[in-house]
Amino acid sequence: MEFVIHMYETKGKKICVKPEHEEGIYLYPGEIRKQKLADGDRISEETFCRLREEYAVPRARKRALGILVKKDCTEQELREKLAASLNDSFSVERALDFVKEQGYVNDENYAKEYLYYKKERKSYRQIRMELSRKGIAGHILDALFEEAGSQEEEDIRPHVIKYIRKFPELDAVAVRKTCAHFYRKGYPAGLIRKILEETREED
Repeated sequence: MEFVIHMYETKGKKICVKPEHEEGIYLYPGEIRKQKLADGDRISEETFCRLREEYAVPRARKRALGILVKKDCTEQELREKLAASLNDSFSVERALDFVKEQGYVNDENYAKEYLYYKKERKSYRQIRMELSRKGIAGHILDALFEEAGSQEEEDIRPHVIKYIRKFPELDAVAVRKTCAHFYRKGYPAGLIRKILEETREED
């Protein structure tokens, strides 16, 4: 199969080399001169694939590593960042495969660390929603929060006990206000009531 290629100038001196009915790739003017390409040329599918492997895929890998040096990302976040600056999904996916194989992107580890650092300030429900928006798969989240199990209760218990010290006694008003306070933060009201009941029994 042969393609007729069309070239479009873009920002940053890059030129998009786009075959008919295919996603294009970015090449720099020097690379185009080296390959002796011109707008309207006919090239084989094999030649286009070679150009993509030689230029576009390594460029996508380099871009991915540059992003990850600055900030850890989930797979979805990195895909979105790469897609914003690159032109072909094939090279993006190859770059993602590379960083995952190298262990630079691991959604399971990312989710565990995110939970560890956020659990002091946010409820598990809030954290799960945030991780879901970041593209963490449901089965990873299910396993993570199942493993965490009763840990949320242990994490929030000292905060509840500290909060109720502001009330003269743990009456119905104090219980209602405490439950409302932590519910607004994303904690289940039933969990807060359980902690309050246990605290009352201990007293």
